[in-house]
Amino acid sequence: MVGAAAAGIGWAARDYRRWKALGPGGVPANPVGWLAVSGMRLRARDPYTWREAGSGDVDRGLLTLPPRAGERPEVGPHPVPHRVLTQHADQARVAALQDVVEELAGRDDLEMRTSGWEKHHPALWRTGGAEIGHVHPADGSMHVVLAPLDARVVVARRWGEFHPLAGRMLGLPEGYVLLYPPRTDAEIGYLRSILEAAAR
Repeated sequence: MVGAAAAGIGWAARDYRRWKALGPGGVPANPVGWLAVSGMRLRARDPYTWREAGSGDVDRGLLTLPPRAGERPEVGPHPVPHRVLTQHADQARVAALQDVVEELAGRDDLEMRTSGWEKHHPALWRTGGAEIGHVHPADGSMHVVLAPLDARVVVARRWGEFHPLAGRMLGLPEGYVLLYPPRTDAEIGYLRSILEAAAR
């Protein structure tokens, strides 16, 4: 029993350090926040499967979205903050992606405000309405809210994956998706198409 307890404490200490290294998210970055996130992990869903397709048609901007080349990046096991661990974008591409978000915010029906989920990053919102998406400055990944059918297309073509708590906790909608960081300038264009679909 002593050995098992020591192993459990060792695992918890390592997991806490890994979680802290992800940076700020939507919960306090302290042991209380880690315990809350550890409980959330018990509710996590498979990030590659969908529960409902939704109705209507796929957004026209996604009809020609090609499959993302190569392997998916590794994503951390913690649902908050939900971050990629590999294939990070360089800072120039992170800035270019943020420019896309801010350009869209110039539309009359959209605006920039602090993310309601992340609490720390600027996000694209519908004017007077719901949050659409935000860029994670540390790695260039994004969270966006897509219609369920659009989210299914994006995940199936490997541009992202469902948040583990989408449709389950924290008020995250079914189409809440993590988009992987851009590895090339061309990929920024495809991510723009996805973001524009989210904004329509």
